[in-house]
Amino acid sequence: MPYLIANESFPTKDAITARCRAILAATPNGQSIEEAAAPFLFELFQHHDEWPQKAAGGVRSISTQTTPHGTRCFVLVRQAGDHIDISFPHAIRLVPSLRTACLLPQALRDFRNAARVAVKAENYKFRDSTLQAGQRCPYTGETLNRGNCNVDHTPPKTFDQLLYDFCHSRSLNPLQVAVGSEGGTVAVFEDSELLAAWQAYHREHAELRLLSTTGNLQLPKMTLTWSELWS
Repeated sequence: MPYLIANESFPTKDAITARCRAILAATPNGQSIEEAAAPFLFELFQHHDEWPQKAAGGVRSISTQTTPHGTRCFVLVRQAGDHIDISFPHAIRLVPSLRTACLLPQALRDFRNAARVAVKAENYKFRDSTLQAGQRCPYTGETLNRGNCNVDHTPPKTFDQLLYDFCHSRSLNPLQVAVGSEGGTVAVFEDSELLAAWQAYHREHAELRLLSTTGNLQLPKMTLTWSELWS
């Protein structure tokens, strides 16, 4: 049964283990993991039953080290400057089997991507009007700038929750929405009326805030029962 972690699909837990080992091998001791691997590891480690304690105070980055036994492991570098090891095999054991790629049809992924693109300009406008010199991420304490600043939807009105509620209010089946492609890569809504309605709904209901990229990756992942919209 496949597993989906940060939009990466794995046929087995052994494949997840192989991905972790590859990141370990590519990261010298004491160096931060590559940016491209961060979403995967942050989401994986949130399955670890000690994540709240290990990540307390915010995590600045993820690094690696060699243990006294000669094995290599990942390390959470916390905002306070200290660090603590975290076991990826333990996290993998706790990944639930229900977190599967089959629960997210490609048509739903395309729909969500198009919805994000539709409000990107609004999010950028919020960032540019809100970001101030010296402003810090409330999770990691990092000083925010245009390069590391993410616009986040404040829980419980997360982006997915807003989009789900929008679909529910219109009795909309996201699998039946026509999603086109701009430049062959960017998902866009083909229905201009639907596009305008979603943008208006987002402007009215979204509660936005600024976080660092690392802080944003540490947020708990919500699970919505999207299938209720088409079953």
